[in-house]
Amino acid sequence: MKKTNLFTYAALQFMVAVYACAGIFSKLAARYSFLSLKFCMFYALMVAALFVYAIGWQQVIKRVELTAAYSAKAAAVIWGLIWGTVIFHERITLPKIAGIILVFAGLLIYFTGGGQRKDDTA
Repeated sequence: MKKTNLFTYAALQFMVAVYACAGIFSKLAARYSFLSLKFCMFYALMVAALFVYAIGWQQVIKRVELTAAYSAKAAAVIWGLIWGTVIFHERITLPKIAGIILVFAGLLIYFTGGGQRKDDTA
């Protein structure tokens, strides 16, 4: 099992946040007519965010177990709720809160040892 420090997990969450930003740029691009200047600008920002994410993700998964990395990607839902509320003024509803609690609970169980086997023989 790989030893992972707090900085690596912070970098992992940063990459997940960058990934969520690609969705923001995509939604902003959709507001404008196809191939207009603003559409192209937001589309380019989306591609740039995905490029940064792809490079950063490769660097992070060198240092984190793959199961942990993909489990942490579930936090993109939390980032999506934050960005949707702050940038697009979307409403936070009870079902959204329930979903976030479930995702957070799953992450908490996994990262506090509930998602790892005691007899790790791999």
